[in-house]
Parts: sequence; structure tokens; C-alpha cells
Amino acid sequence: MRGIVPTGLAVRIWPLRPLALAAGVLCTLGGCAGTGSPQADKAATLDETPTLRLARAARAAGDYASAVNLYRTLLPSSADPLMRIELGDTLLDAGSIDDAIQTYKGVPAGSPAQLGAALGLERAYLALNDVPEAVRQADRAHALAPDDKRVLIDRGVALDLAGRHAEAQDSYRAALAKAPGERPARVDLALSLALTKKYDQAAEIVKPIAVSTTATPRERQILALIYGLMGNEREARQWSLRDLDAGTTAENMRFYDYVRDGGR
Repeated sequence: MRGIVPTGLAVRIWPLRPLALAAGVLCTLGGCAGTGSPQADKAATLDETPTLRLARAARAAGDYASAVNLYRTLLPSSADPLMRIELGDTLLDAGSIDDAIQTYKGVPAGSPAQLGAALGLERAYLALNDVPEAVRQADRAHALAPDDKRVLIDRGVALDLAGRHAEAQDSYRAALAKAPGERPARVDLALSLALTKKYDQAAEIVKPIAVSTTATPRERQILALIYGLMGNEREARQWSLRDLDAGTTAENMRFYDYVRDGGR
């Protein structure tokens, strides 16, 4: 069954077991939880020609069509496969998932850019709702860089989507062992705990983030989601109203009731 997304809720709900509808919540798949990706770091080592600067600027501005065209003019003359990763990432941004997949698959075997290709393919297959293939790519990335916190977070996301929550939580905790202050890993761990109905633990992790002066609307709404799923309607409503209007909050409250009732 496909999950229902409450109107205005600044998070993504996906269909997972055993919670019939309210599954996990992610930041953007590109980088999962906003951590960025290893290939982005490596891409910075590319020689930044004027055309490459223009391509990156266009992507940053959301002009993906222009960015894709610029990257494609560079690709034939570039021997660095990291250029292909940047093109693939931009195609994903643009929603051209099949083109992105083919671009990532064009990275030569044995290239250092294989890590970026595996992570890009994971995000692409998640966008296509092909969870088994996304998990396979996440495992491939993990084999290439088992200690990379961003790889661990991305892998946790894929495992959560596959319903393998205990393994997902282990992956988030491994990321936190590398970087204890990593907010995306903390938030994703909390959401994974919520999937296994460990709501008190989930709220304990997210609340300090949500009350901080740097909290985002999404983080506050994640806390509202957790409170809603645990049945604490007062807190869920109060947190929802911090960013959403009364009508949207009421709709979300009905959604939480629906989930707690088993999707009936």
C-alpha cells in the first residue's frame, strides 16, 4: 500500500512494515539527510574550467537543463570519471532518473568514482521505488567505504525502506560513532526507531534538535510526526502549528489517527 503524505508536512512518508503507512522520513535522497555525498567532496578536485564553473553555478541555481547541457559538452573531453558523477547527480536533480542511471553505469570499473556511482545509483533506484536494487547499491558503496559516515547514513535509509530496521539503526549508530554530532544521522535514527514503535526514544533524540535555534521546519515537523504516532496529540498539534496553518495541522492529526488505527 502506498503511504499517504499529509498536506503541508515537510517530510516524506513512505510505505513500510510494520507501521502500515507512516514509514520513515528522509531528507533529500541526494545525500540522504542533507549530509552530501562522498563524490561531491571528490568532485571538488576536478580542474574547474570556466565551463565547469558555469555548469555548477547553473545547478546551484536550479537551472538543471542548462547545467546538464554544459556537463555534456565537457564529458567527451574529460578523462576524469568524476565528471560523469556530477552529470549523474545533476540529472537526478532534474528528475531524469533513467538518464542518471545510465550515466552512473558508465563509470569505468575500478575507478575511484565507483563509490560515487554506487551512491548515485542507490538514490536513483530509491526514486524508482526499486528498494532491493537500492539496497544492493548501498551495500556496494559500503564495501567500498565502510567507515564513511555518509555512506552509512545512506545505507541506513535503504535498509529502513526494505523493512530491515535493526540493521538500519546499526548503520546510523555507526555513522554517529564516527561523528557524534551528525544531525542527519540522529534524525534518521529517531525515525527508524519510530518505525519500530520506540516513540519515546525517537522523541528523546529529536526534541533537542527541534528546540534548537538552528532547527528547520522539517525537523520540527518530524517531532510532530513522532508525537502524533505515539498518540500525544497535544504535543503533535503544538509542534505542527509552529510551521503549518490550522487546517493543515488538523489534516495531519487525522492522518496520525489513521496510522495509529492501522490504516483503516
